[in-house]
Amino acid sequence: MSITLDLPPKIEGLLRQRAESTGQDISQMAIAVLTLGLSLDDNDFFEALKGIQRGLDDFERGQFSSLEDFIAEQNQKYGLSLEA
Repeated sequence: MSITLDLPPKIEGLLRQRAESTGQDISQMAIAVLTLGLSLDDNDFFEALKGIQRGLDDFERGQFSSLEDFIAEQNQKYGLSLEA
């Protein structure tokens, strides 16, 4: 089955970036993202969307952490010993 979607440029860019970074075809990545989203119950789905939007908004405002800072925070929070 074939469906054509008009994605906002921001979403298309994120989808392309994720596909490229994982070495997958953009169509395969879109299917994976849709499958994940549709597998969640309604409450989890909408909470995930809110969290994603908050993250995008923070990123646009320049409010984000480096990978090293994130790993250090998770190590401290959960008693892990991950490395970047």
